[in-house]
Amino acid sequence: MLREQLDVVQSDSWRTPLEAGCIGQYRLIIAASWIRGYSPVMASSRIPLIVAPLRPLTMVIFLGTLFTACARTEAKPENGQVMLQGIVYEDVNSNGVRDEREKGLARVRVSNGRDVIMTDVRGRWHLPAGPDDTIFVIKPRNWISPLDENGLPKFFYVHNPEGSPDGLKYAGVEPTPEDPGPINFPLHRHPESSPFSVILLGDPQSRNLKEVDYLARDVIEPLVGSDAVFGVGLGDLVFDDLNVLPAHNMVVGQTGIPWFNVHGNHDMNFLAEGDAHSDETWQRLYGPPTYSYDWGTAHFIVIDDVVYDGNNSYHGEFTEDVLTFIEADLKEIGKETLVVLFMHIPLSGVRNADALLRLLADRPNVLAITAHYHMQKHEFIDFPEDTGRKEPLHHLINGTACGSWWKGEPDEYGVPHAMMQCGAPNGSMLLNITDFDYSLRFVPAKMDPAQQMHIFLPGSIPAGDATGTEVVANIWAGSSKSAVRMRVDGGDWVPMTRDERPDPYYEMAVMAESMNSNPQALTMSKPRQSPHIWVAPLPAGLETGGHIVEVETTDMFGQIDRGKRIFRITG
Repeated sequence: MLREQLDVVQSDSWRTPLEAGCIGQYRLIIAASWIRGYSPVMASSRIPLIVAPLRPLTMVIFLGTLFTACARTEAKPENGQVMLQGIVYEDVNSNGVRDEREKGLARVRVSNGRDVIMTDVRGRWHLPAGPDDTIFVIKPRNWISPLDENGLPKFFYVHNPEGSPDGLKYAGVEPTPEDPGPINFPLHRHPESSPFSVILLGDPQSRNLKEVDYLARDVIEPLVGSDAVFGVGLGDLVFDDLNVLPAHNMVVGQTGIPWFNVHGNHDMNFLAEGDAHSDETWQRLYGPPTYSYDWGTAHFIVIDDVVYDGNNSYHGEFTEDVLTFIEADLKEIGKETLVVLFMHIPLSGVRNADALLRLLADRPNVLAITAHYHMQKHEFIDFPEDTGRKEPLHHLINGTACGSWWKGEPDEYGVPHAMMQCGAPNGSMLLNITDFDYSLRFVPAKMDPAQQMHIFLPGSIPAGDATGTEVVANIWAGSSKSAVRMRVDGGDWVPMTRDERPDPYYEMAVMAESMNSNPQALTMSKPRQSPHIWVAPLPAGLETGGHIVEVETTDMFGQIDRGKRIFRITG
């Protein structure tokens, strides 16, 4: 029993110095109390400790006092707010109801989207809530909220006594009680280890049920049975029709893992008058649009950076509430911990991106992941000069599951080729985390996951034109930190030069489509400058006959990939 109590407390001791100190003190009292013959009361994996053995009653009183010193357990209500309260508890029998013998869990964080507090020694929390707030529990390491049949975590309570306003096209939230009484959040034990992998799904963006089927066949079916521990939908789960969301959830849920989702600009109720009520359907299905959770050795923050202006218009911005929550949330996260941010709109499209960068400047291990642009790109963003941070932020603009909005001629199975405007295929990404480090691996749809590039070169080249003919390699997940080289017929390697330009295969597809008088799919969008193209000329002196060019890339994580292209020199 003593060993179990010490292990439970130790499991999260990698957090902040304050929390580590409190936990260290409590571990001492557990050991000392057992030596004196007392069995201390345990309420969670994060109870702060003291240094001397106390009699049981004295110890409980002292622990309650120490909790106040070690953690913020309550926030004050303001005008128009009510005080809500409840308990976070271990749902031992998984019935979703707190039974008499089910203990509260201490030092679990709970938020209203602005304030972040910790439960007390009995698992109790108190938070102010406005008329349209969502209260949610921040998943601790080695615990998880109940999941519905599609893997969606049930970790929130929407407080909305008036319900969603009339006139919204899609169903929002039904009125909730002014005083709902205790709001209890169940958690289940959920051992988590390192390393682990996460599926990243950018913009599935299905217009209708037919496109949900495209998503199922093209992207989701190959992911079933993946070793990933959870998935993240990076926004624009659908394309304006929010009635498609339940079908999307059913398809993605077949992966059999939990799914956390990001609010996108096509996931809004466009008949709302402004931003405040644009996410009513989202709240009903997924909960708060901004929230956070721990998993293993990493901390994840899901951020809503879409502000609806009304009249089908929006812009990218971090609201004051969002920034307040992030600042409060990070106060309890160790400085060395890997923090992963999930948003929809890339930082270049967010008006006050610097405000977020300032909150992250003192953290060495941060990764930002977005989608929205229907292309794949790694950016390395400088922090504001006055922060003193020299190392840039790694920002991945994730490729999209729908590619270019499910456009392009269908394949033999009736699914559009959906090539992204940067020339990369549609697909997903794997985020691999080991302790406080990470790597990324693109998973193309329809293809062998080992294929990470395509090479453009005419299949037949006249001998007089061969010297200097360009080899064009599109390294689908390449970045400015990738090293790319090529060789012909097993000869010497020569470096290739990164050159932003449209992908030639994408240009050819657009041209072919323009000459098709009876297209079978949605018309493709115009090509864009691709950020992951490398070029080099063929060497001089190639003889008539068959040849093979080989391209090798080493990415920023040390992952090596190769591609080949066979061509002929004709007389």
